[in-house]
Amino acid sequence: MSLYILSVWIHVLLACVWVGGMIYTAAVVIPFAVKHSPDERQRILRGLARKFRIIGWASVVLLIVTGYYNATQRYALESGAGLFDKTRVGFWLPRKLEFFVLMVLLVLFHDIMSIRAAKQSGYRDSAAGNRLGSIAAAIATLLALVVLYCSVRIVRG
Repeated sequence: MSLYILSVWIHVLLACVWVGGMIYTAAVVIPFAVKHSPDERQRILRGLARKFRIIGWASVVLLIVTGYYNATQRYALESGAGLFDKTRVGFWLPRKLEFFVLMVLLVLFHDIMSIRAAKQSGYRDSAAGNRLGSIAAAIATLLALVVLYCSVRIVRG
């Protein structure tokens, strides 16, 4: 197996972890948590967020590394065509990168707002009032799906 194929596989696996975690949170964790009292809801959300934050951000860093490697290798494989030429890759790769950066910035904003709210409340597990951060996380989850769509367009046209 070539290093390029291994890197693509790792990239797809990391995307599954990152996006899957975001969708699981939105579709399972939050609906489960809202059925509990506000204090218990905060404990559930904050506890799970702390666990996933390390996995999530490690995935993002490795997605950047493998994505860069994959893009440069793909450019080498498709000699003569630049990454940003008027090809499907040249069109969709910049869109994917733009949406990815915006998604990461929104998740970063969410995490900063969550940590700030927890510090202001004085309790690690209780920090209600992070509405703006929650909206940012919801938009980031939708953008993650857009990034996946762009990825498919890069590969399949």
